[in-house]
Amino acid sequence: MKAFIFTITFLFLSVFAFSQSLEKSWEAEQNYRQTGMMVLGGWAVANIASGLVLRSNTSGVDSRFWEMNAIWNGVNLAIAGFGYFSAVKLGTDGTAFELYQEQIGMDKTLLFNAGLDLGYIAAGAWMMERSKNVSKNPDLWKGYGRSIMLQGAFLFAFDVAMVLIHKKVTIGDGMELSFNAVPGKVGAVLQF
Repeated sequence: MKAFIFTITFLFLSVFAFSQSLEKSWEAEQNYRQTGMMVLGGWAVANIASGLVLRSNTSGVDSRFWEMNAIWNGVNLAIAGFGYFSAVKLGTDGTAFELYQEQIGMDKTLLFNAGLDLGYIAAGAWMMERSKNVSKNPDLWKGYGRSIMLQGAFLFAFDVAMVLIHKKVTIGDGMELSFNAVPGKVGAVLQF
């Protein structure tokens, strides 16, 4: 009988400890997402404010650069706002499997976005190159291209940093990102 009571007590305490740990994991996930969206929102506000002020105080390529920074970050601000309020509604009462699914989904989204970010950088570079061969609005092409490259580079760094930070927040903590470089080649490997 003592073994049975001990076993039941042990199981109860284990479930209680796991539920406390799980609640803390959900809270960490919620805080991680909110903090990330505040960083993105701060970047967006800074770019919108500087873009609006400096667009009117510059001309040519620089004016177009600041203009695109403001335009681009209007979208970033909307994403940050939506993401922040989605994180607030995330709650802390889901199961371990639901938390795992949320975390994997977030990592996949961030990695997909990092791929898009590289596309933005390439598109910006293409626009800058194109500016050399157009007769209509070359300043627009070059300024917008430069801005899109900057925004893509920031977003790439942001998304990769979020994935690496997320690794510290997740239950499994089983993801690794490594970079390799040899003359003329750079590579990245992400292992789950």
